[in-house]
Amino acid sequence: MATMTTEDVQPFAPRAEQFLASAAAATGFGDFGDPAFREGYDLFLAELDRAGRLSPEGAMATEAQIGLMLRARLNTIAAWKAHPGYKDVEIRRPIIITGIVRSGTTALHHLMTIDPQFLGVPHWMVRAPRPLPPVETWPQAPDYQSAKAALEQMIALAPEMLNDHMMSADAVEESIFSLAPTFANNMFCTQWTIPGYDAWYRACDERPCYRWLADTLRLIGLGQGDRPWLMKNPTDLHAIASVLDVFPDVKIIHTHRDPVQAIPSITNLMVSVKRMFEGASVSPAEILRREAGFWAEALIRTEAVKATDPDRFFNTRFGDFVADQMGTVERIYAHFGLELDGAVADRMRAWLAANPRRPGAIQRHTAKDFGVDTGFLQETYRDYRQAYGYA
Repeated sequence: MATMTTEDVQPFAPRAEQFLASAAAATGFGDFGDPAFREGYDLFLAELDRAGRLSPEGAMATEAQIGLMLRARLNTIAAWKAHPGYKDVEIRRPIIITGIVRSGTTALHHLMTIDPQFLGVPHWMVRAPRPLPPVETWPQAPDYQSAKAALEQMIALAPEMLNDHMMSADAVEESIFSLAPTFANNMFCTQWTIPGYDAWYRACDERPCYRWLADTLRLIGLGQGDRPWLMKNPTDLHAIASVLDVFPDVKIIHTHRDPVQAIPSITNLMVSVKRMFEGASVSPAEILRREAGFWAEALIRTEAVKATDPDRFFNTRFGDFVADQMGTVERIYAHFGLELDGAVADRMRAWLAANPRRPGAIQRHTAKDFGVDTGFLQETYRDYRQAYGYA
């Protein structure tokens, strides 16, 4: 049997309608909502073809991802129709954890969502949101079972995703996955090398995306009273203006880490992820330069907002969090006037004891490991590193 090559990959753009029809057939729903999503969707497919980077196996994985996002879009809109009362749910005093990648956002998110005063989106509901059911009923839900199976398959291909993101079907998930069905999302730029889409995404208006997210949260929070949402999404740094427009009373926990360490760390992860789609065509230097540019731009945007509204933010450095995790949590609660119940604090300490940092978890990759001089990162982040004591 002949070995398949990139030339054997079927073009994606001519199959745009086919993907939509397949998703509709799989879910039994046909309403994709506001057709404005087609701009990002169609551009994504066209850029996949233009780049020509997919391996045959990666093309199949990409088709599966497209199907997941389209089905999530259909499921979400159908759930909104089934539960029209979601429109009356208010989102008050949400808290967002954000920061440059690899700065402790995931661990802090998991730790703080132990507190029952907060709401969070479990991973299994990302593709099929609904009013939050009792946790003991989750394993019986078909959507939970399918999400668990899909996650296990992904972790088998990239086990570092489990170690780095504490992923499980019932664990709290970051907002980027709930935003994915809008097809205007940084996830596309990190999983696939599609520079035309990347340029479009960086310049697009993300307010409709965050309105989609807000409505999804209203749906899941239906019947949950006035509990505030606790969300996590590093990419919110880049979309900070849209975040504030949609969530005007949001409080932001901004985690920091020296980009000279953080960018090589995320590059190492993204090389593994992209290889699932692009095989041997992956360029580590290209990934590092893209990530460096994106996160530098994101930090500039957020620091500009912070300068005009500093009390909205709580700043914490990665090293400080690693050294004193509970102390960091206590300072966050104090800054935002939150009450940390003693029993909840004990549960947090128990979770930390059960989930210690793995030996060698703080990997010391450098830009040179990926073919780029460290001076490139030092210059790109000169002002930020000086402001936060990294230079």
